[in-house]
Amino acid sequence: MRLLNMIRKRHLLTFLATLTWGVWATLAWAAPGPVPGGKYNIPLSGEPNSLDPAYITDIYAVNVANNIFDGLVEYDKDLNIVPAIADIWKIARDHKSYTFLLRKDVRFHNGRQVTAEDFVYSFQRILDPATRSPVASFFLNIEGAKAFREGLADRVTGLVAKDPQTLLIRLEQPYAPFLSILAMANAKVIPKEAVGIDFRTNPVGTGPFRFETWTSGKGIILSANDGYFNGSPFLDTLYFQIYPNNELENIFSDFERGYLEESIIPSDKYEMIKSSADYAKRYNLVSKPLLNLVYVGINVTIPPLDNIKVRQAISYAVDTDTIVKEITKRGSIRAKGILPPGLAGFNPDFVGYTYNLDKAKQLLEEAGFPNGKGIPPLELWTFSKSESVQLELQAYQKYLKAVGITVIPRVADNWQHFLSLIDEKKVPLFYAAWYGDYPDPDNFLYVLCHSRSRTNRMGYSNPIIDQALEEARREMDYMKRVEIYREVQRLVMSEAPIITQHVNSFNYLFQPWVKGVEISYLGGAYIPFRKVWIDFKPQK
Repeated sequence: MRLLNMIRKRHLLTFLATLTWGVWATLAWAAPGPVPGGKYNIPLSGEPNSLDPAYITDIYAVNVANNIFDGLVEYDKDLNIVPAIADIWKIARDHKSYTFLLRKDVRFHNGRQVTAEDFVYSFQRILDPATRSPVASFFLNIEGAKAFREGLADRVTGLVAKDPQTLLIRLEQPYAPFLSILAMANAKVIPKEAVGIDFRTNPVGTGPFRFETWTSGKGIILSANDGYFNGSPFLDTLYFQIYPNNELENIFSDFERGYLEESIIPSDKYEMIKSSADYAKRYNLVSKPLLNLVYVGINVTIPPLDNIKVRQAISYAVDTDTIVKEITKRGSIRAKGILPPGLAGFNPDFVGYTYNLDKAKQLLEEAGFPNGKGIPPLELWTFSKSESVQLELQAYQKYLKAVGITVIPRVADNWQHFLSLIDEKKVPLFYAAWYGDYPDPDNFLYVLCHSRSRTNRMGYSNPIIDQALEEARREMDYMKRVEIYREVQRLVMSEAPIITQHVNSFNYLFQPWVKGVEISYLGGAYIPFRKVWIDFKPQK
């Protein structure tokens, strides 16, 4: 198992290293030494759906929750699985039993010591049908989970607290990404006594920062947990300032005025900033590829998008290469398939859909919609008011007009409004992004394409795909998993429930007084802020 993980990690990091762009300053940003105190202001380009681990499904919630909670294990900056609350663990030879020895010095923010029973409660709560957790599928492979969810048992038999510091998890069958799943924001431990109707907006964890307040549409405040088991954080306060509609231009403006410690670089400013000597003197730039996918989902449950030839025609009609090169920019990579570079199953030779206007027109005619006649106007939804996103949607409108399909770009009121629309499958087309929670193809193909995945918002369903994805979860042979995922991607793309547009890179500016930042290929949501400190910040 250790050798298998080494092979996976080497493949991932070697590939991603070839894609890393220039950096003005090293990630550690050398300085005399950590200085305690200070407030770090972080932009959130959408409001979290929840801060309860059982309900977290978006990157905005992950950004915040990773600072409030801890799990058994976590990722380091090189995507190694390393200890968190679990000091050590042992995996049985059959890969169906995991034993974790917990640290004795971990306490919840309410002061109580963490025990193995707390993990049993936290995982069983996710699996409880009364909880209605959208992430329960990640834990269904635990022995007895299905019987518990079906009301045939009063507990999950595979979750066992052998003593206060020893947790045993038994699986029904081998589950290749299981340790990675235990590093997700959903696998954090919570105290039973703190769970109530407001836990989503008033959470209690064990993390380096404790929750203080959440003002909807404004911001979330966390304060330092001075008793943190992994060492007290240097910062006094984290403030997550909410920009409800991905307002990148406003974020950048606030950053330039010194109101934020970091900012994503808007598309129209990327090339200028990257080559600017002035910006190089004033700020620290970090650019590196991320495990993510920006895409347009096609709702296959709404006619005529239930017709595979109509979906294929739409995919051929859009010149995503030009969109990425001329509009998206920011060093983004054109996505030819669902899997981003670096993951098992990524195939550099996979072509996907290339711009072919004649092919698109032919497919529409074969589908019974010559020149788009009979296809009603299709709304293309986003929640982002970012100038570059709006220009991208206008490009889709232009390209599809050329084959007779009318597209109407729409902007949701905010992230939660957008999420409700796509979760309930009320819209025909939607522009979205998926950011990896763990570096495994399961976190892209299963979560986006399995018919029972709550984050399959296209309504896509194929029993052959479902079976293959479940087989891939059981398969412990690395190369066999690679072949399964390559075939799954090929089959899904052939049925065109998704237009894969691009893979974002992490293009951020940091203020010169920010020190100690560590960034992995999972992006900003996984920056360990307990290590970050402020060297000197001008007073506003």
